[in-house]
Amino acid sequence: MTFKTILPGAWEMTEDVQYNLFSLIVPTAWQQVAKSLAQKRFKLLGKGYPSVPVSSLDPIVAASFPKIIQTARYGWKYPSVPWVFATEAADLSDFPELIKDWLREEFSECLGESEVESIFEKLDNNAWHWEDPKICSLLRSPENSYDEVRFQAIPDYLAVEFLKNPKVCFGDNNQYELNFYRVVTLNQGSELMSWPPHPVSLIGRNKQVGTADISFVIRFNLQTVPWRKDPIIYHQLSIRQWIVEPFDKFSYRGATAYIGDNRRWLDGVRQPFCFMPLRIKQMITQEGRQPKWSRAITELLKINESPLPELNILASDPKHQWSSFGEEPGGIQVAISYDTSWGKLPCLRGVSPRDLANLDGAIQNKLVGENLPLQRVGEAIKVSSKFVSFWERGNPKKQGDKSPKKSDDLSTPMLRPKVTAPAVFRSAETPLYTILILWETKECRDALIAEICERLDLSRKGATEIYQLEVQGEETIYEGSFGSLRIKTQHVQDLTQRLDIKNSSVKGNSRQQQRIKLIDERVSQIVSSLPKSQGICGALIEIKPKKLFFPPESDPKLAIRIGVVQAGYVNQHIHAVTTQLKNGTESVTKDAPNRVQKAVSDLLRQFGILPASLIDLEKDGIDPNLWLTCFRVLRRTRKTTATNTPATVALMVRVNPVKGIVQVTTPSLFGTQKWVSYPVGLSSLITEKWDLDSYVDEAIGDSDEEQSFSEKKPEQQLLNKFIADCLRDCLSTPVENEKLPRVLFMVEAQNARKMLTWLQNPKLPANDLPHELKQHMTESELNRLWLVRLRVPDGEVPVGIVKGSPGSRTSGLFCWKDVCDDKKYMLYLSMRKPLTTEQGTNTLQQKQSRLDNGSRQAGNPKLLEIAVIYCPEIDSEKLAFFVHSLRDRWPYFADEISLPFPFPFATLAKEYAVSAKDPVDSSEDSEESEYLEGSFE
Repeated sequence: MTFKTILPGAWEMTEDVQYNLFSLIVPTAWQQVAKSLAQKRFKLLGKGYPSVPVSSLDPIVAASFPKIIQTARYGWKYPSVPWVFATEAADLSDFPELIKDWLREEFSECLGESEVESIFEKLDNNAWHWEDPKICSLLRSPENSYDEVRFQAIPDYLAVEFLKNPKVCFGDNNQYELNFYRVVTLNQGSELMSWPPHPVSLIGRNKQVGTADISFVIRFNLQTVPWRKDPIIYHQLSIRQWIVEPFDKFSYRGATAYIGDNRRWLDGVRQPFCFMPLRIKQMITQEGRQPKWSRAITELLKINESPLPELNILASDPKHQWSSFGEEPGGIQVAISYDTSWGKLPCLRGVSPRDLANLDGAIQNKLVGENLPLQRVGEAIKVSSKFVSFWERGNPKKQGDKSPKKSDDLSTPMLRPKVTAPAVFRSAETPLYTILILWETKECRDALIAEICERLDLSRKGATEIYQLEVQGEETIYEGSFGSLRIKTQHVQDLTQRLDIKNSSVKGNSRQQQRIKLIDERVSQIVSSLPKSQGICGALIEIKPKKLFFPPESDPKLAIRIGVVQAGYVNQHIHAVTTQLKNGTESVTKDAPNRVQKAVSDLLRQFGILPASLIDLEKDGIDPNLWLTCFRVLRRTRKTTATNTPATVALMVRVNPVKGIVQVTTPSLFGTQKWVSYPVGLSSLITEKWDLDSYVDEAIGDSDEEQSFSEKKPEQQLLNKFIADCLRDCLSTPVENEKLPRVLFMVEAQNARKMLTWLQNPKLPANDLPHELKQHMTESELNRLWLVRLRVPDGEVPVGIVKGSPGSRTSGLFCWKDVCDDKKYMLYLSMRKPLTTEQGTNTLQQKQSRLDNGSRQAGNPKLLEIAVIYCPEIDSEKLAFFVHSLRDRWPYFADEISLPFPFPFATLAKEYAVSAKDPVDSSEDSEESEYLEGSFE
């Protein structure tokens, strides 16, 4: 059954609420001391940031005093600017010592204990005091600096009200009764967490194979909405998993521990039980990496006679003093959250639609039903346009047929030889002449060759030839009805072996510095070891799993990516397809065929290979004479550039949907070559000389800090002009024949709005182009340009609940009614179809909660927000539906993706926006590219 109405998890306040706001200003002498220490460290190390690192201080202060709702980083830069905002005042007797202990921990290791202690003589402990409270409004936007505080104060207010009745029931029959408690956070919004953790069964082959301990996490946050003056409140629901089994050592990244207590650490005052998240950091000592609690918090708790457990004790008993169900929690309880650095998560991520509906009902009953000044914002009604599948569907097998599915019947278009082969050999921009396979096991080599031949409908032609470099290789020609391909194979030798970080002869003051040196050496070795390429070629490389590399800095994967590209090959990595059994024999893994498919398919994606055409006038109602374009900022950082200056990695992608051609450009490429083929663009990202005058992320205190307008303006002007030039070039370049084309330009708000400020909601144009683009264009060009802004579900897009059928799922394009101030403006929400892996028994069913089964997919698709900004000569709803349909137009998946086509080309280009200075990738190892969403066969 298709449901036509969804309820967005969005709320607004209907009456004003006032509250007292206490503020804390950093005394001038304390500012000066902290600045002095930060600048001395910066000069000594020659890297980092020269201002006060408040990012490490704020969580400590918030943990010590949970009534803090906001900290302003400029409070440590400018005099008389409030730093801390709180809903009540606490005793500050121990506060100065807390700050001093933080300064000791932050700077003593680098500058020396005596240097830090000597500067404390200038500090007066009695200089700290609360400012007189100010009465602030939640509903009305204040005309002063407290406006940003409102974005924390409103979620704080809702959390307080919600916890007056903290029990929420989940499950089909409300069989799971969970109590929620406050979690201290300075991230946007407020957070509640269920406690104690609930055990969830892990089911495999219809029997229980284990359990996972999880807590539900509720978040309230305030968000702005396009073409609406007042912000609205979103709620979210997720799970947090806990480590319960004893372990030998902490993850190399450390850990986050959630400390529950009913005493306020700053002054020992009793408070409602709540959780303070604290980082357990891995510090490098003479004995190696050692986990440490925060020195400042440890000393503070000693004063209050409630010390944290020793970390070796916590490792042997991770469930530290957990309370039981039905028991009122009290005292210090500690739980360590599970993340991928600890290994594979025991429970699958996400909650079920039933869980979301239950939380939505609880908010309706607890807050709205108890006469709180709160109401839902509108409903989303399904757009009536009929959806027609774009890709030809394969022939389904008959029931009971266990024979392998024919390749041309596979759901994923680029796995069908009849689609892939003509697309590969049609490409004239970057013809795929050669694929190099660097193998360690023959089984992997042979599987890759077989997959290439099947996918491209090739067969061997002639004898295999031998070539000799530093290692012997083989070269074979394969031919098919559409063209021929040369496959070269050679053993990978020691190119994928660990970097010798522990070698004392390697220069460098830290593992990271040694790693940079070793990466450069390995890159040179790789370039000299590979056969010379003719143009851009492709390589498939058998690598070792990340778990085999310790310390993590010894992982050579980054060196492989850079070195193979410098040798002339875009490259895809794959792990061995065999595993060793207990009896010593080798066996092919069950997932090997799927992984081999993905590796070959992703290499083809890196060549920008597409079927044609990608727009159908009859199905889409859109003229194919249309460039599909998108913009992406891949990285903005100065930590990873050799000059220690920030760089903007900005990328424009355009696709000719008639010819199936994908091209890219960057600000530096456009000035010399305009557009280049996708693989040429990827390879250029490795070596591009970024603008040394770039101001992006030139941090005041640390990388997350807001920049001043004057610092960002030059970069903003550069990028706006770059985008306008790219769009004008597309508008003057025919897609086919000589007819002037239209251009659909899509941009994702969270990614780009710091540079393209007109994407921000207060400035977002309505039925018009931003002046930054319009000023560079002619009237004819303006009439052929369509502009759409997107937002992905990262806390800025509401959750969606099917109206009238809790736990049900739906899909399609929905128009969100009654959300914009003016009814002539429309905001659209796109809900994708369930993935292949979310169908049948793989997914939690309509009546099931996540608490019923930890091994099933959540099956809870998230909404994509679509704001049609400018669309001359087409109805906004029709264009929104076309953008929604483009989520199902990515040929490398059988399923819809998060951002519409051609965004995956832009987002996945980040694999090549790297340098030897990049830090160790701490995410769970994946030999496949990150596709956001979607699945193969």
